[in-house]
Amino acid sequence: MVILYQSQTLPINPPNSTPVLTLAQIWSVMDLKCRKPEIFVAPMSSSEVLSETPTFMKRSVVFKEGMGPPAGKVTEELQIRKPWKVRHACLFIVILGEGGMGDEYKWLIVWVQVDFYNTDSGAFINNTISQGKDETDLYLTFYFEWPYPDLKEGSKEAEEMSERLWGMAKKTVQHTIDYARDMAREGKLEPQS
Repeated sequence: MVILYQSQTLPINPPNSTPVLTLAQIWSVMDLKCRKPEIFVAPMSSSEVLSETPTFMKRSVVFKEGMGPPAGKVTEELQIRKPWKVRHACLFIVILGEGGMGDEYKWLIVWVQVDFYNTDSGAFINNTISQGKDETDLYLTFYFEWPYPDLKEGSKEAEEMSERLWGMAKKTVQHTIDYARDMAREGKLEPQS
């Protein structure tokens, strides 16, 4: 048994990107990702929300044939920490200033997260939107823990799978940002602050 860990962080608004996305806009895309993951994750074919509260969602996900777990379907539980700027919900905020990360700035670092627990396999995925020095200095991080009961720690197979998953993680983060920007260009995301 081996658990493979991967993470990838990319800037949401790198230099010269247009339109510039706000926290509210990227959150609305993350909310869509919770409800319709098949738009963002190629192996998934459909999903259904089974139950939800403001901070929790339970969903079932069906995979395309040969692209998911042996059963082809999983149940996931999502813990959701929404941005207060959008929905007046729980958010963790740290303000650093004098003596902190650069005295000339007051930095506001915002963490908005969704944790995905696969109740069938034990896999864990975290999606985090964080904020740097201002409201458009945003980053998207996906963190993955994938259990592989048939792989051996340190084996060539485990190393190859780890590399494959790292590539998938990077593509998934970039695809999510690109999808958000495309939605904004098409007027499907309101330009909120």
